[in-house]
Amino acid sequence: MSEPARAPAWRRWLSRWGMRLLGLLLLVALLARLDAGAVYEAMRRADLRLILLAILLDVPLIFLKTLRWQGILRAQAIDMPVWPAFLAYFGSLFIGFLTPGRLGEFVKAVHVTQDCGASSGQAFASVLADRLFDLYALVLVGGAALLALSTEGAPALALVGLVVALTAPLALFLHPRAFGWLQRQAGRLGGLAARLFAEGGWLAEMRAGITQLRWPTMLTAVVLTALAYALFFGQCYLLALALGLPVSYVTVSYAVALGSLVTLIPISISGLGTREVMMIAYLGAAGIAPEPALTFSLLVFATFYLAGGLMGAVAWWFKPVNLKRAEAFDPADH
Repeated sequence: MSEPARAPAWRRWLSRWGMRLLGLLLLVALLARLDAGAVYEAMRRADLRLILLAILLDVPLIFLKTLRWQGILRAQAIDMPVWPAFLAYFGSLFIGFLTPGRLGEFVKAVHVTQDCGASSGQAFASVLADRLFDLYALVLVGGAALLALSTEGAPALALVGLVVALTAPLALFLHPRAFGWLQRQAGRLGGLAARLFAEGGWLAEMRAGITQLRWPTMLTAVVLTALAYALFFGQCYLLALALGLPVSYVTVSYAVALGSLVTLIPISISGLGTREVMMIAYLGAAGIAPEPALTFSLLVFATFYLAGGLMGAVAWWFKPVNLKRAEAFDPADH
């Protein structure tokens, strides 16, 4: 039987990038609707010193996250020195900015397999655990932001529902009996599912890597996450001060957390468009006009994506990996 014909290049491009163009279209619509002159004027009058300070603080921010990731790796008996781990973490930001999806996370996993000889399941377990700390931090702060908007019970119920939706699959995945049941069902299905869940398979190794984390490691990771996000929100507050926005550190933290959460929806590139809508909506409730709110959101993008990506490019130059290995980081091939 002949192999199926390869899809045309334009169709492959559209399937990879099409949905992500929605966010850019949303940003264009915002710029067309708002006063572009006011946005430009706000940017022109911003305090450049505070913006540069916020950008420079990207380095200690990523260093804190590197220490957290390194601790997770150490708990898995994987020895990756601080400097290579720091370069790998920063370099992943550069690749994540350039590529659709979360390819930067796979780049970090490839670094672990390449430098430390770990299996792909172990490597991705460390990356998954590291990202979960970020996700739960944003959910907690974002949930507090929703609660601050209303005294009614709906936001609280929404927060509880979100936490349950995020926690339940992970709890089932880590519970021995639940995972054993999943393994049996996958064995009956055969094929890819059986290979993924089999002893020594990709998911089994990933689960083993996560279950190696003990309370001292978890507590250290929580502390480092808290410090990293205190610094991250502090950087965002510096940007708000640079624009002269009359908002508190807490209000900025709430707006940025919600903006970061909506960027997880895969309809944009680096969150452009979706983040701006959320920032304008939340800061608008705090009495900030749409134009300065949009300017603030664009400065957040410039500080953490553009500037962070450029720093990551330097790290990538020092410590690259073969991108084809990251793209081929497929559990089916394990």
